Amino acid sequence: MEVLRVLLIDDEEELVTALVERLAYRGVAAEYALDGYSALEKLRSGNYQAVVLDLKLPGMEGTEVLSRISRDYPELP
Repeated sequence: MEVLRVLLIDDEEELVTALVERLAYRGVAAEYALDGYSALEKLRSGNYQAVVLDLKLPGMEGTEVLSRISRDYPELP
């Protein structure tokens, strides 16, 4: 069975680190990015099956990140 790989994108580090830890207990390989630029870089180098995105991010807004993900990774939920 393939391990689900998820990228969490949120600027609240305490929240995403806790979520990564909790998901690991359930067999989900989760990583996180604290801003849109880091998220897009991780997407280029990773193989994720899902993304969870906060729309209010510093620097690049979440709506812009979503637009780029939709354009570059149309199969990624």
